[in-house]
Amino acid sequence: MTESHDREIIGGHLLVIGGAEDKYNERRILRKFLELAGGPEKAEILIVPVASDYPEFAADVYTQAFRNLGVANPRVLRATSRQDVVGADVEKLLDGVTGIIMTGGDQMRLVSILGGTKLAERIRALVRETNVVLAGTSAGAAAMSTSMIVRGEPTSHPHKNAVRLSPGLGFLKNIIIDQHFSERGRISRLITAVSFNPYNLGIGIDENTAIILDGKGILEVYGQGTTTIVDGSQISFNEIAEVADHEAFSVCGVQFHVLRDGLVYNYLDRHPIQPPNEFLLPDLG
Repeated sequence: MTESHDREIIGGHLLVIGGAEDKYNERRILRKFLELAGGPEKAEILIVPVASDYPEFAADVYTQAFRNLGVANPRVLRATSRQDVVGADVEKLLDGVTGIIMTGGDQMRLVSILGGTKLAERIRALVRETNVVLAGTSAGAAAMSTSMIVRGEPTSHPHKNAVRLSPGLGFLKNIIIDQHFSERGRISRLITAVSFNPYNLGIGIDENTAIILDGKGILEVYGQGTTTIVDGSQISFNEIAEVADHEAFSVCGVQFHVLRDGLVYNYLDRHPIQPPNEFLLPDLG
């Protein structure tokens, strides 16, 4: 098992969304977020839209969605630059907050604006020490890890240049998140990302799908699509360092798991938790 000093420290829950979650109709994932944050009437929500090209528009979309779900006054980080974040009243923004959601956009923009600020430091402390729920969708999901995917086009096979990695916000220490996963054919780039350092667990999340992580190692899939887990801890042969940038490389011993809504995985011990038979088998009687 992963040593305690080298594992994710989560006081409440992380809700990591693959992007394009339903914000207008059933809003199942956003409802789950509010449930984890204390329920619509008690939840104090902060929206962090700085990853977006149009942060005011993104803020308005989520503000309206949460109001429609019963949250009277969602808070918004009104910022379009790092200077705005540095100058923000962090204590006022976070006082009594029970849920924080980082929107989609560009994860490099999100990290370059938010990373290393007092606000990011305070959010990290809340995630570790309290039961505040932190959610991120699309770019907000990718940025949660210590090492994040910032670029990489879908390719027919893994190769060294299939993915570009950059430091993320560090809420997930040994996990790499990829989003819009099945929809954009991103399996090759996630395999490549894991092959660079098999210590990291690769998790690819489909659209309108989320994973919910707690501090005890439990990861539950929630939503419409599937989550693909790429575990490189048993890799027995890996030649990514030996090939040219656009050459295919061999890697042996990669483990894959594809999990749908309700399935559970232990991300610390790295194994799926077998569901009961009645969960898997339809009643044909």
